[in-house]
Amino acid sequence: MDPDRLDAVARTYTADMTSIRGRRVHRLVVRRLARYDHVLPATTADGAAALLALSADGSAAFCQTDGRGPAANLTTCGPTPGITVTSAHDLTKDSLPTLHWTVLHPGLPTGPLTITSDAASADEVESTLRPH
Repeated sequence: MDPDRLDAVARTYTADMTSIRGRRVHRLVVRRLARYDHVLPATTADGAAALLALSADGSAAFCQTDGRGPAANLTTCGPTPGITVTSAHDLTKDSLPTLHWTVLHPGLPTGPLTITSDAASADEVESTLRPH
């Protein structure tokens, strides 16, 4: 996606957030949704603002936060149907570290699995779980 267009979409999305949280959510959106072909403003069923990212390969991502909670979740899926990975990013820290990942895979009999983060494995887990 065009970086200037993504920046504009992210700025519009974060306009109603406090300045610090808005900057952090903006940075998260720009960093994590840049690889998608389209990032579109959306509205959830309950009327909350959200972003939907779509790629030609069938991958998608979803972000919905008002910037007020301790974390912002970013859910990615595809192109394999039924597999989703949600990463929770710490909005209290400027570096936006990942607190944990929740993986939903139809082949797992246990339901969603949560993987907690530690500094040594965060990059490895993130690259392994990120849809390609």
